[in-house]
Amino acid sequence: MSVAPARGLRRVLLPLAIGASGLALAAVVQQVFDPFRTHIPLCVLNHLTGLECPGCGAIRSVHALLAGDPLLALRSNALVTIAIPLAAIGMTAWVVRRWRGLRTDLMPSMRVMLVLLGIAVLYTVLRNLPMFWFLAPISLVGG
Repeated sequence: MSVAPARGLRRVLLPLAIGASGLALAAVVQQVFDPFRTHIPLCVLNHLTGLECPGCGAIRSVHALLAGDPLLALRSNALVTIAIPLAAIGMTAWVVRRWRGLRTDLMPSMRVMLVLLGIAVLYTVLRNLPMFWFLAPISLVGG
């Protein structure tokens, strides 16, 4: 009986559990809540200032992706729609590295963090400018 495969399997349980939990939560929300028909103001920044933050439209974006409509997902929140496959690739790399017994440093470098922050700030500024109206989230509530 080989011990190594069981050890490898045990190592991947954490990332697999995190991924499965995220998918399960998204599937439950998909079945119970339709953000295109019910408006629930979750963003304090939007509520107080009228500005769209980088997360505004994220729930609608995930809902549209799970419904199989990537164009509507992009229109709801392009940043989240692009980030989801990148996060899936990162989770897959994490699983493979843990399976192989390699070191898994989950914290990105300071340079990567600053680039991601810059992208989020730029996206926030652009989606609040009239000429980039297509980056603002849409809502079909009442439509």
